[in-house]
Amino acid sequence: MIDTVMLRRSVLASSDSIWGEETSMVGRNSRFGLRVRTCTAALLAMVVAAALLAQPASATTPTEGSGTFTFAAAPASPPRTAGGNTFLSLTGTESISGSITGLATVQFTQVTHPSGEANINGVITCACTVGGRSGTVEFLFEGRGAGTAASPFDGQFVAQNGSGGLSDLRLDGTFLAVGPGGTYTVRWHFDP
Repeated sequence: MIDTVMLRRSVLASSDSIWGEETSMVGRNSRFGLRVRTCTAALLAMVVAAALLAQPASATTPTEGSGTFTFAAAPASPPRTAGGNTFLSLTGTESISGSITGLATVQFTQVTHPSGEANINGVITCACTVGGRSGTVEFLFEGRGAGTAASPFDGQFVAQNGSGGLSDLRLDGTFLAVGPGGTYTVRWHFDP
């Protein structure tokens, strides 16, 4: 006679070992599969990062140019004096031609020192065309001079806050202003 208890134990033991081995193999396959997926994802991330970093810069070649400008400005408020310095806030309009073309509004401050030397700084907001692209851009400028209307002011300017076709404009330049007009030189390019 067959001992049914032993048979049951044998079947159950065999069943446990089959399921145990299968579970164990699945566990090994899962860990192996997880490692492969992790390594593949890491490798893919490195390849993508290398491709992005290896792309050549696509900014345009810097271009140099020059032009002229005329402006009319009037005091925005009465002058004030402090420490022997006279502060004058002015607003006006400007017409720009040459490498930069357009019409602009100008807001600036002139500080005339007791020595007669003067400093100016301000913002020009221009609806302009530069390098065949049109939009609106601000030029921050600063300069110095003798402080009289007939004396020259020389200085520098830089573009910021471009919009439209000038949103990626990078530009800097110098200017020489005498009376209501002047000349400028400029260097610019467009970033991607």
